[in-house]
Amino acid sequence: MAAIDVHKRVEPGTVALLDRLARWDLTSIATIRRSYAAVGPPPAPEDPRVRRRDQVIPGMDGRPDVRVRWYRPADAPAGAALPFLLWLHGGAYIMGNLDENDDRLDRMVIELGCTVASVDWRLAPEHPYPAGLEDAETVWRRVSANPADFGVDPTRLVLGGASAGAGLAAGLCLRLRDLGVPQPALQLLIYPMLDDRELTPSIRAIEDPGHWGLWHLRANRLCWAAYLGSLDGGEVPPSAAPARARAEDLTGLAPAFLGIGDVDGFVDENVAYAARLSAAGVPTELHVYPGVIHGGFGAPPRTPRTAQFLRDVYAALAAAFVPADGSQEAGERP
Repeated sequence: MAAIDVHKRVEPGTVALLDRLARWDLTSIATIRRSYAAVGPPPAPEDPRVRRRDQVIPGMDGRPDVRVRWYRPADAPAGAALPFLLWLHGGAYIMGNLDENDDRLDRMVIELGCTVASVDWRLAPEHPYPAGLEDAETVWRRVSANPADFGVDPTRLVLGGASAGAGLAAGLCLRLRDLGVPQPALQLLIYPMLDDRELTPSIRAIEDPGHWGLWHLRANRLCWAAYLGSLDGGEVPPSAAPARARAEDLTGLAPAFLGIGDVDGFVDENVAYAARLSAAGVPTELHVYPGVIHGGFGAPPRTPRTAQFLRDVYAALAAAFVPADGSQEAGERP
């Protein structure tokens, strides 16, 4: 892949953001974390149309308890079984928290009439694979096995996330399949972080120091090493790095939505993964957005293309949330 001319490729409304991201220090996990914290948005005030509630989900199989944050329409009837999204935040497997997704998830609840649980999964390197994946699995299995306890409709369950969170979602679908646990109605994968091997032209293109503001190969390498821990450089299972799964090993998975910008180091691995899902018979919807960088999906959107990204995500969720009989139910917005 040719060197990326950021000014020509990136949507104009994103350039100011790239100026801030260019100041990241990528020399260590500690400096990446400090840089990330410095550019993060302030906490979003609670929207009166949404009820937020933090809860601790009991651990399974000797694992620790997991904190989640619930988002539910404030006007939802008591006891209503709503469509459900389990959300896994991003952060390259080493960063991220519940607070940074409040605005995005409030808007999903308002637009779609669903309920969302955002998982406070454990981060590497303090907790390498499979810790974060096990946290996501604990919450998914608790909710899907006892939907009435959580006010969710068992026929309308979606698993999704962004970046590393989307990588966890893809890995969890593989694990659930292998365990014989039912798949979600949809795996919603927003620019998923899937491949530790640095094989694709798009991730290798972003290693020049002049590629200011883009998620960089140097940072990607450090974060994968932190997440994989003792597995780094050895045998890595697909549930840790789903891009390692062969097409014949992707059968039986939930329908997938993948969305990514074309100015993103992960674009090649995402396109390849979508192709292998489709080859395995998995219904797969892939969107590649010109001029959009890694992290471009947000609420509110900043540019025309990121606005389209958001609309496409909502449309995919709305389709997954339609009841089996096609009816409109209480709490559901068209």
